[in-house]
Amino acid sequence: MPSPSSSSELRDLRMAIADLLSEFTSRVDCGETVGELFHEDAILRTPRGEVHGRDAIANLFSTSFESRRTSGHFSRHSSLDVRARAIGSGRFEVRSMLVAFAINEAASGAGSLLIGDQLDVVELRADGAYRFAVRQLTPAMEFSLLPPRKSPAQPG
Repeated sequence: MPSPSSSSELRDLRMAIADLLSEFTSRVDCGETVGELFHEDAILRTPRGEVHGRDAIANLFSTSFESRRTSGHFSRHSSLDVRARAIGSGRFEVRSMLVAFAINEAASGAGSLLIGDQLDVVELRADGAYRFAVRQLTPAMEFSLLPPRKSPAQPG
């Protein structure tokens, strides 16, 4: 597929890529498999290292979700400020900001907020679906979140 040239093609590309990112974060939050959103030989890069291949990536996210669930953690992720540019026929560099909240119910609601940069290479398959070829997360800021303190009872 050549690079989008019309404003409607560019809008359609942006929507398709935003949908891919949204589907990914939704599946991560719900513990659903992310495997089909990646090319078979995809690469995931995080500060913890690289994971190669769709099945290994899917297994990593599945295992992480299950570990969080059993320890009382839950999370919500969102990709913001999505920008895409063509880097080859049917290949796009996608830059976005990740915002991730993690809460530990077992620890009285303490949690964290992560803000990071995502740099992805997304490819258009022959069937018209966009899939991740490379996903890279670089944390920019992380904050501890503490639940609000209960205020003393107000005299009536």
